Amino acid sequence: MNKKMRELLAKIKEKNLQARNFQNEGKVAEAKQLIDEIKNLQTSYENEKALFEMERDNVPKEPKNKTTANGFSVMAKIALRKKLTEAENALVTGTNGTDGENFLIPEDVDTTIRELRKTYMSAKDLVTVVPTSSLTGSFVFEKGVPTGLADFEDGDTITEGTKPSFEQKKFQVTHKGKVFPISNILLESEKAGLTSYLNNWFVKNSIISENTDIFTALQNGKTAKAIKGLDELKSSINKDLDPSARIGAVIVTNQTGFDIMDSEKDAVGRPILKEDYVTPTQKLFQGLPVIVFPDAQLPNTKAGQAPIFYGNLKAGCYFIDRKGYQFAVSTEYQFGANMTTMRVIESYDVIQADSSTYIYGTITAAGCNDKSSCIMNGRGEECP
Repeated sequence: MNKKMRELLAKIKEKNLQARNFQNEGKVAEAKQLIDEIKNLQTSYENEKALFEMERDNVPKEPKNKTTANGFSVMAKIALRKKLTEAENALVTGTNGTDGENFLIPEDVDTTIRELRKTYMSAKDLVTVVPTSSLTGSFVFEKGVPTGLADFEDGDTITEGTKPSFEQKKFQVTHKGKVFPISNILLESEKAGLTSYLNNWFVKNSIISENTDIFTALQNGKTAKAIKGLDELKSSINKDLDPSARIGAVIVTNQTGFDIMDSEKDAVGRPILKEDYVTPTQKLFQGLPVIVFPDAQLPNTKAGQAPIFYGNLKAGCYFIDRKGYQFAVSTEYQFGANMTTMRVIESYDVIQADSSTYIYGTITAAGCNDKSSCIMNGRGEECP
């Protein structure tokens, strides 16, 4: 049933109800007029229905033996040097580079990679991602503290006040890649084999590389603030962080830092970190979500001293993402092992944006002079 048929049925129903009311009220002439209108509407409905069914039946059917091309089969065929069909050729774009022939990864494979990424901790989700088609460029950020507007009366010259200053941050996209071997036997299974390899080899390594570059950019030019325990962290959030930066703010640390934070308890032995009922696997401190990364990706500065970032990281860091993964294959490199070597490349840059929107520091366990307090904090006899 199409839209026109539904509209006609609605009108028939409405006029039928009106005709019944007129008939019940003894208004025979009015009822007769509506009945004639209903008959015309019914004729229009039957005509519309007949046309709709004729148009539907005349739509050409897809051939039963037609196969749908997909990106995984295309990549597998390219790797095995098999000929592509016309539909498969339409899924890939080749680019001749100085290092051989590269292909843009097909859209459905690109989507799969991005779905696989969601199963891992990615710092890219915490910063602003800026898509680009350029290899170089820049952003301009305003610096300085706004001083407000000036009072004036008619005839007066408005004082200029503090002039804004601007800082230019340049980016230069670099290429990062991974070369990995794929069994030719697995390639024959196309999607199953490639999905597994893209997940285990490329996606994991891609996220590790991105996380490292993001944390490096966040530390750029900043002196780490030494924080001892959650009382000092709370004080720094209250005094050092601009209130506007608390909008969308998070706390990011590693496993060591989280252990320090999660071990602290209040005077009656309750954990200071609160449960996040929206995200049960996450904790909150001062209403801010605590995001935890592996020590291997966000290393300690020294033993027992963990890195920590807190504030609005989306304003503080830009991930310049040149969309589109590229791949190339070689059957010669590991010919004797019946393996095909695939190279997958992504291109991006990470820059520090507004560094005033977050704090970078190191957190260590809080000391105390009260042995009983140390026991409540789970440190037993180790009273610093």
